[in-house]
Amino acid sequence: MICQNCPRRCNLNYKYCKAPENLKIDIYQAHFGEEPCISGKRGSGTIFFSHCNLSCIFCQNYQISQLNKGKIISDNEFINICWELKKRKVHNINLVSPTCYHQKLQKLLKELKKQKFPLPFVWNSNAYEKVENIKGLEGLIDIYLPDFKYSDNNLAIKYSNAPNYFDIAKRAISEMASQQKKLEFDENGVILKGIIIRHLILPNCLNNSKKVLKWLKENIGKDVYLSLMSQYTPVFKAHQFPEINRPLKKEEYDEICNYCFDLGFKNVYTQNLLSAREKYIPSF
Repeated sequence: MICQNCPRRCNLNYKYCKAPENLKIDIYQAHFGEEPCISGKRGSGTIFFSHCNLSCIFCQNYQISQLNKGKIISDNEFINICWELKKRKVHNINLVSPTCYHQKLQKLLKELKKQKFPLPFVWNSNAYEKVENIKGLEGLIDIYLPDFKYSDNNLAIKYSNAPNYFDIAKRAISEMASQQKKLEFDENGVILKGIIIRHLILPNCLNNSKKVLKWLKENIGKDVYLSLMSQYTPVFKAHQFPEINRPLKKEEYDEICNYCFDLGFKNVYTQNLLSAREKYIPSF
């Protein structure tokens, strides 16, 4: 039989991600490190899933994604975790790296909707997704938070072992954007519905970032909410690749931010490396 959770379509007995049939998580908690409109004042209720369908050599969560740290939980335990996080008064339930468990999560989200679960659900993924699976999440996921990593498929293979990443991710993100055409916020500025597209800028890969942004403007539109991330750190196996074996430089980050503004994007979250045009955008 073939696994249908991601575009790799592996044999169930030899799955690339090695994820078990049942859900496996490392931790769940109120998390305050997301974009301000997601974390709010009470935190985002993050559930960090173990395993990943990518193999990013610079993954900051490699203990969970690549070394598979975590424990297997039952379906009922997952539902109980969601209700427990709700009792902690988090703003949403944030499913981090959920792709390897798509089929099971789709069923469990339907069950939670039947139970009148009141909080928004966030699908926080690497965008290496089957478009038909994203279609199956319509009405279940309130907020999409994809990381659009690569426009250069050669880099995607080299750094994440993700063949055809750009072609796959742009179809998945297009579907996410078609489901969530407009962002909705509560009275405190916390997001209730919508899509925020993240992009992690890599050292010496500025053309990759520019092509991602250019594609987004031409295909999703310049009003989409973006999050330009400067947090790249050469962890895990990044030392094996000299060209990215260093932190991102401030001038690299500024160049991409300025390019983003020149394209006309206005709804952009940035991080602390930014100095150029700082006054135009919120920072987190």
